Amino acid sequence: MPGYVIHLAVAKEYIRNFRVNNEEEFLKGTLAPDLLSINGDKRDTHYSEKTSSEVDLSKFLKSNKINNSYMEGYFLHLIVDNLFYNKYFTETDSRIYNDYDILNKELIESYNIEIPEEVKDTVKFKTGELQILDKEKVNTVITEISRKRLKDYKKEIRKTGIVTTDIEENKLETLKENKKQKTKLAILITALCLVMLFFIGQKQGFHCDEIFSYGSSNSAYEGVFYSYREKTPMHFFLEEKIFQDGNIFDWAKRFKYYFIDNKQEKDDYIYAKMLSEEMLWRTAEDAQNYVETKDNRFNYVSVYYNQLQDVHPPLFYILVHTVSSIFNNTFSKYIIFAVSLPFFIGTCILIWKILNLIRKKRNFFTNSSIIWIKHWRNINNDVPKNVYDVNIFHNSIFIFKYINTEK
Repeated sequence: MPGYVIHLAVAKEYIRNFRVNNEEEFLKGTLAPDLLSINGDKRDTHYSEKTSSEVDLSKFLKSNKINNSYMEGYFLHLIVDNLFYNKYFTETDSRIYNDYDILNKELIESYNIEIPEEVKDTVKFKTGELQILDKEKVNTVITEISRKRLKDYKKEIRKTGIVTTDIEENKLETLKENKKQKTKLAILITALCLVMLFFIGQKQGFHCDEIFSYGSSNSAYEGVFYSYREKTPMHFFLEEKIFQDGNIFDWAKRFKYYFIDNKQEKDDYIYAKMLSEEMLWRTAEDAQNYVETKDNRFNYVSVYYNQLQDVHPPLFYILVHTVSSIFNNTFSKYIIFAVSLPFFIGTCILIWKILNLIRKKRNFFTNSSIIWIKHWRNINNDVPKNVYDVNIFHNSIFIFKYINTEK
C-alpha cells in the first residue's frame, strides 16, 4: 500500500482542486482503510481477495453509499491503492516501505500536510537513496489522481469495471452537460424577460421614484421637480455662474472660485434669488421637460450633479440619460426597462453561478426557483424604473468573486 503521507498528499490536492463538505472527515476517511484493518489484514477494509493492490472497486460501490465526506475519503484511498500498484509502480518489493520513510519529510513540506495523531507514531523519517520509488513519479501520482472528480471515477468504474486517471472523456461529457445547462438557463431567462415585457406593456401610471429616475437623469441641474417654482436658486446659480460657457476646465476653475475661494459670493447670489423668487404653478409642459432630455442631451455633468444631491451612484442614471439622449424628446416606460434588463439577465446568470459554486453540482430546479424569486420580485414592484437591478447585479458580482476565490 502507499504510505499514509502519500494518501494525505492526494487528499490535500483533491481538496485544493474540488470542494468537499467536511475536510476533517474527508481526511479521516482517507486513512480509514488502513487504520481499520485487523492485525495487518487489509482484505476486508480494501475489498480485495489477496492484497490491497487488488482492490475491487466495483464491490465497494455495490456495498456502500458514498453520501458523506468520510466515505468520499475512504473511496479515494481505495482508488489510490488500485492505481498506485496497477498503473504507476507495478513491480515492487519490501524496499518500498523504506522509500516511503525517505520521502515523507519532503512530501509533508511540499503539500502542507499535518500528520493526524492516529498515525504520528507510524510515520517515520529516514535519509538515503530511493530504491523503488521516484520523486517525480510520486508527484505525478499525486497530481494525476487528485485532478479527477470522485463522481467521475465512480461513473467510470460502474461503466467499465476499471479505474483510470483519464479525464478527456469526462471533459467532453462535462462540456455537453454544461452546454445543456446553459441552454436551459437561456430558455428560462428568455421566458422571464418575455413575462416582464408583457407586464410592462400592461403597466399604467408611475411611482414617484420612477419619475425621479427619469428626471434626475435628464433634467438640467434639477434633480427634484418642484410644482410651485420654475428652478431652484442653486439651479440658476449653476446655469448663470458655472456652466454658461467654456469647457470642463473652465467649469472646474469656477467651482473652485465660488465653492472654495469665494463662498460668500455664491451664498449672497443664492440668498438674493430666494428673496426675488416668484412662486408659480408649473405646467404640464414643464413636467414633460423634466423627464426628457430636450436641449440637455449628453450632459453628464448635470447627471453627476443631480446625484450629488441624492444618495445614488451615477452609473444607472448616466445610462438612462444616454438612452434618453439618443431617443430625444421621448418619454417612454420602455427606456429604463431596456437599461435595467441587461442587469436583470446578468444577475440571473450570477445567481446560477453562485449556487453552482456553493453546491459544486448542478440542480436546475433549485437554481430556477431562486431566479424565479428574483423575477417575481421585479414583477411585484411593477417592473420598477429604478436603480435596484443595477445595484443587485453589482452586489452579485462581489458575492460571486468572494465565493469563487474562497479557499
